[in-house]
Amino acid sequence: MAKFSIVRGMRDLLPKDVEKRLYIVDIIRRMFKTYGYEEVETPVIEYFDLISAKIGEEIRHRMYTFNDLGGRKVALRPEMTAPVARLVATRLRTAPKPLRLGYIANCFRYDNPQMGRYREFWQAGFEIFGSSLPEADAEILIISSDLMKRAGFKNYYFKIGQVGILRGVLYAEDVNDEDQGMIMGLIDKKKQSEAANLLSRLKVSNKCLNVIKRLFKLKGENVEEILKEGRSVLSGYKESIPALENLSDILDLTIKSGVKAPITVDLGFARGLEYYTGMIFEAYVPRVSIALNGGGRYDKLIETFGGEPTPAVGCAPGIDRINLAMEKQNLFPKKSAEKKILVISVNDELSAEALKIAQRLRNEEFTVEGEILGKGIKKALSYANAKGYTFVVIIAPRELKKGNVIVRDMKQGTQKEVPIDEVVEVMRVI
Repeated sequence: MAKFSIVRGMRDLLPKDVEKRLYIVDIIRRMFKTYGYEEVETPVIEYFDLISAKIGEEIRHRMYTFNDLGGRKVALRPEMTAPVARLVATRLRTAPKPLRLGYIANCFRYDNPQMGRYREFWQAGFEIFGSSLPEADAEILIISSDLMKRAGFKNYYFKIGQVGILRGVLYAEDVNDEDQGMIMGLIDKKKQSEAANLLSRLKVSNKCLNVIKRLFKLKGENVEEILKEGRSVLSGYKESIPALENLSDILDLTIKSGVKAPITVDLGFARGLEYYTGMIFEAYVPRVSIALNGGGRYDKLIETFGGEPTPAVGCAPGIDRINLAMEKQNLFPKKSAEKKILVISVNDELSAEALKIAQRLRNEEFTVEGEILGKGIKKALSYANAKGYTFVVIIAPRELKKGNVIVRDMKQGTQKEVPIDEVVEVMRVI
């Protein structure tokens, strides 16, 4: 039976699972509309060279890759920012800026399956193209906060940094982009000691090592104090100061906009994706160790795909992770007692009439199921009860001759004859 088992890291989603995912998707799609984001879709399969550019060594090694029948090396998309950037660089090259795009997509990575981490996972996204101003970064943080509120989270917080701070120090020490990517990957995995050891092997100055180690410790909720101390620590690295001031401007705008969530500023923060150039952030809730949302600025990615220089910033809420956190906090709404109707004919001769009445009710947007296994009345009623149907419409010869059907209220255990022409109206009011 092993060959019929599900592939490790993949999931079957049962109706209740799909319902929860679609509930979150509906929240996000309503936000697309209210914030002015246009939804796009990209292929699940992209060329390997395109999708792997600037994605980071860790993710590059975890991509699902294969050669298609034409001998081309392709990959299942491991995330969505690169495909959307490719779309902007090609099909939307001349679109008016700023361009606000949203997406809902399934992505694939060969990760070790664990809580909130699957090999096929669902991701949403809000991406802004064309603005380098801190107002665009602040908008992404405002959207992220609003999403958490709309999902029902009362306690959530952000970790925010600016990758240009670390990169400014490393560029001043002539650390190349490839080595910077490895260092950022180690920091992202909270392996700061290994990152420092790598810097030592690269023979950076003692001053650089000391500054990097001090930045690792510069984190906290006292925004002004952290920024002030950061200015002091970075005084010898003029390349990093603009990044620090940019972070200050973004935080000031975000806080003044009304975002009340606690913010932890982390000047030694990095994310594993190589394309980040500016502000980066992650969103968390208590007692869930994984980020529910994350993103940042990536001003050079469009150029990687042959487009014009285009500043960009965005975020990618993890739909599966939000789902997990909502389940833990019991945030999904209780299902309302909607009317569900089962239509039964007592014999084969009345089947056509049963189908006709069922369709009449469906045309009025009722949830209607027809009995299609030829069960007797007793078994059909038992099935309706087990499935939670609220009403059963029974088509029987004697009542049908009078132009009537029997409507049974499953909750009350009562039934009555109703004229066929009045079934829809009766269902509306009972």
